[in-house]
Amino acid sequence: MTQTTTDRRNDVIDSGTYDIYIEIDIDCEELVDACGLDYKPAEEDSSQNEVCISLGKDEYMELITDNMWDFNNVNEQTIGTALLNPELGEYVTKVTIYKPTGDIISFC
Repeated sequence: MTQTTTDRRNDVIDSGTYDIYIEIDIDCEELVDACGLDYKPAEEDSSQNEVCISLGKDEYMELITDNMWDFNNVNEQTIGTALLNPELGEYVTKVTIYKPTGDIISFC
């Protein structure tokens, strides 16, 4: 079943998690497989796969503070590198963060 933006917002509001959707170029599918990550084709772009990582509030805050992120100076590859690994980070084309407040942060 395909999830819409509204569905994703409702899921994080209900669960209280920060769901981070990372779009990765389909050309590195073997690398994603080798890392043991679950993924699916991205809904908006058939040349991308999408990995979802769900974090609790403490994990999300730790991710931001440990990496000293200022969202004015971070991009999708930086986030992909921190959450996945440096090699996969190079293939990240979009990151969307669904917050439990219903807000969305997107990097592309």
